[in-house]
Amino acid sequence: MSRNSKFSAEDKLRIINEMKNIDVDMVAKKYEISRFALHTWQLKYKYQGIEGLRSAHQNQHYSKKFKANLVQQYQASNHSLEEFAIKNGLKSKQQLLNWIHQYNGSNLRAYTPRKRDSKMTGRKTTFEERLTIIEELIKHDLNYNWAVEHYNVSYQQVYGWYRKYKQSGNNPESLRDRRGKAKPKSEWTEADRLKAENQLLKAKLKQQEIEIAFAKKLIEIRNREAKKRKNTKQSKN
Repeated sequence: MSRNSKFSAEDKLRIINEMKNIDVDMVAKKYEISRFALHTWQLKYKYQGIEGLRSAHQNQHYSKKFKANLVQQYQASNHSLEEFAIKNGLKSKQQLLNWIHQYNGSNLRAYTPRKRDSKMTGRKTTFEERLTIIEELIKHDLNYNWAVEHYNVSYQQVYGWYRKYKQSGNNPESLRDRRGKAKPKSEWTEADRLKAENQLLKAKLKQQEIEIAFAKKLIEIRNREAKKRKNTKQSKN
């Protein structure tokens, strides 16, 4: 299940078509979706059709040779990481990025199914681990599946922690596990509380920086393409 699973493939297609007539920022605000996610939907529909907009329910198996070939093709291409990944049938750029890191480190391996791939079970975590997981979840645009794979925890755990965090008004102390315990009058010093709040705030600002950088890059590309079309039109005249 993906973090945008509340939208069906048909919903995503309708929103994509809506962006043809409405500014992307207005659409993002209307549906509470990041600009990055909307751009990803557009690429998936462009290269993979309606099936690309459906949530993946199982892992795809790729051979070592396929991974290596794809990494080499990407290195010789002019496409962005995300566009190249989606164009070649992957669900996200993170998958290709992982292969690139493994390839560069001579550690590229074929996929071997594991028990946790079919049904990830939860595990015990410390408060500090949960704090780090939610911090990285925010930095990765609330990509729950990434957090599940990266930290070997269940989807339900990550979803529940983030939900508690938001419902508490972004209070990091909500990430403490209080099962079987009475809530103490005071668990944190003021310095502890401020440190944790600052940690998660930095993650949120990092996410905003990524979105702003993406928006600037998109404007740059659009301006460059508009200029190219204008020059082509003038040369024909």
